[in-house]
Amino acid sequence: MVPLAETLAAAGWTVAVAQLAGHTSLAELARTTAEDWLASGRAAYDEVARRCDSVAVIGLSMGGAVALVLGATARPAAVVAISTPLRMKRLIARATRVAARLVPYVPVLMKLGPRERAMRRYRSPARRIPLRAAVEVERLLEVMRRELPRVRAPVLIAQGRRDWVIPRESAREIALATGGAVLWLPRSGHVATLDRDRLLLYREVTAFLRRHQPGGDPGDGAGEGGGDGAGD
Repeated sequence: MVPLAETLAAAGWTVAVAQLAGHTSLAELARTTAEDWLASGRAAYDEVARRCDSVAVIGLSMGGAVALVLGATARPAAVVAISTPLRMKRLIARATRVAARLVPYVPVLMKLGPRERAMRRYRSPARRIPLRAAVEVERLLEVMRRELPRVRAPVLIAQGRRDWVIPRESAREIALATGGAVLWLPRSGHVATLDRDRLLLYREVTAFLRRHQPGGDPGDGAGEGGGDGAGD
């Protein structure tokens, strides 16, 4: 999320990048619940709201689910959900629930990104995935699906056409439930913020926020934030 956050800060917004609970180590992540992720997202939102008159929320993947729940419960000015699944693929969800009872971790067989050299410094060093966390992602998505009809803020949903991680219909169904708009990224996979269409994504998110979120500098993008926040 850092390159996108830096772009929005340069455009004039006050920006905070939230660290969701459990994202300090694999051991911590294995002990973290969906409720913990939602609580840390809300805490980050409240911190920005104390400093800014209005707040927009942006999230990637499971962070997008947290952003959409905040869209229903915190009443932000706008929501951006990037590479956000409506649900896990059925076969993966079923296999994960069974395997989590037997083995705590599985190896990372394929890195999701980034593919371009300039973005490789953001590559995750993790070599294993705690399966319990994957089960909690499924629980988080259940909460998100319940809350989607309550989202009243404008929503932008971005999804890569080369994203094999989430069900292809996710973007359309989230848009249908929230009245949001879909941005398709033709050359991007799951980690769209670091992929080949990232500059297109940054431009479209910036334009979307300028339409719906007060603040930001419509000029040359220089300088740092005034009184409004875009974060999480």
